Amino acid sequence: MIFNKNNFSILSPAIMGICNVTKDSFSDGGINYKTSNALKSIKQMINDGAQIIDIGAESTRPGSDPISSQDEIKKLSPILKKLPKDQFLISIDSSKIETQEFALENGAHIINDVFGGSEDLFHLTKKFKNGLVLMHTPAPPKIMQSKVNSYKNVVSDIKKIFQITLKQIEKHKIPQSKIWFDPGIGFGKNLAQNLEIMQNIKQFKIKKCGIVLGSSRKSWISGIDKNDINNRLGGSIASALYCYKKGVNLFRVHDVKETYQSLKVYKNLCLM
Repeated sequence: MIFNKNNFSILSPAIMGICNVTKDSFSDGGINYKTSNALKSIKQMINDGAQIIDIGAESTRPGSDPISSQDEIKKLSPILKKLPKDQFLISIDSSKIETQEFALENGAHIINDVFGGSEDLFHLTKKFKNGLVLMHTPAPPKIMQSKVNSYKNVVSDIKKIFQITLKQIEKHKIPQSKIWFDPGIGFGKNLAQNLEIMQNIKQFKIKKCGIVLGSSRKSWISGIDKNDINNRLGGSIASALYCYKKGVNLFRVHDVKETYQSLKVYKNLCLM
């Protein structure tokens, strides 16, 4: 498939490695803040099995404050300029149209929008022929955890939003094979809701669109087995294997090597 002038084949299951170039992201804030560290981290994740690298310059952890598009662009620019555009898929995690347009103009292949996209983004996507990861959240990160009681049924409510979004996208004739829906684990959901979403995650398989699971290292794991952020690998992998069995084809993770190996072994066991 063509993603912003470059041809890529995405093998399933696919790993999207997380590269937060922020100081305050919930798990890896500060680690990749320097451009040189971000580039080293990206290279390592590709070597470890990631097909997509998702780069974010604004933290979306619960309670976080937004930053300006100018600050986002300033942080992303030196990284985008140094990355090859024909070797792996580059995703930019941003909900601001100015940042999204800048990223696409500078060779990014996918836009990952935590607010589920916009008409302006879909216009850009028609022009640049990029991919889309569209996530669900009920509110901005600052207040999203105050909205956990806003659902009638968390699974069907989110599915309806995705179906409405897809109808908007279809007007722009964007291929469904380049769209992934992300139900937003940890974004305005409590533990029971996160578990219900994962248990029913096949419900988000809409037409030919894919599903993204972003459960890596999140606090829902600590709700089951109390551990800090850096000791949630087991829970992260368990959720990836469980959701792969239920049809998820793209996993957004911090621990690329371990998740890649787990999925590879699990896939081979299932073939036996």
